[in-house]
Amino acid sequence: MAFKQLCIAGEKALESLESHRMNFAVTGKYPFLIGDAEELERVKEAAEYNKETPDEIIEESYNIDLDQWVKARRAELEEFEFNPDDVLGVWPGLIEDKGGICLHKKDSYGRVLPEVFLGMADIKEPWQLPAELKFGGWNDCPNPEIHCALFRKWQAEFGAQITGISGDVIECTVLNPPLDQETAVELAWEQYWYCADIVDQGCESINNLAAALLESPYWFFWWD
Repeated sequence: MAFKQLCIAGEKALESLESHRMNFAVTGKYPFLIGDAEELERVKEAAEYNKETPDEIIEESYNIDLDQWVKARRAELEEFEFNPDDVLGVWPGLIEDKGGICLHKKDSYGRVLPEVFLGMADIKEPWQLPAELKFGGWNDCPNPEIHCALFRKWQAEFGAQITGISGDVIECTVLNPPLDQETAVELAWEQYWYCADIVDQGCESINNLAAALLESPYWFFWWD
């Protein structure tokens, strides 16, 4: 596996993550939270099935036509009688709870793990991390080059940077989140095609997701 790991106390995870992020431009080592030892093994094992190199994945990502990819994803769902109106929902109004980084936590009550792992990857840009880890290509999780293409776009548009990858989760901080409803809804649809589980098994509608994304400094993706 082409990254190093640091074992740190769970209570120090966010402090350590931020410190290494601030030094990324100098060290060239991009930090990301992984979770406990079990999640570390899942990340390592998943990469073993992909024989492409990170450079090959990154090169492929530049050839992805995201509009065509979305059309293909939608066509897949329409085979199962998908109707956008069924997931659109109604605008819920202000959602104050925007979530937060949680890969260092062990439960929904906010209790932290005794120790977690911080990965240190040799990459030039945050959006390249899925290529370095060869993340994706199982169940409904997109292939690594799709992750790279989308996060390159989102990094440019919203300042989205991956802060953590576990066996089935990606977490991000967002420097320039959407500030209006129209932009938030458009982004929510993009994220739905990318990761339908965050709606179908999570917030239940595109409008709920969009309201959560509005002015949010944090994004979360999860694949069943």
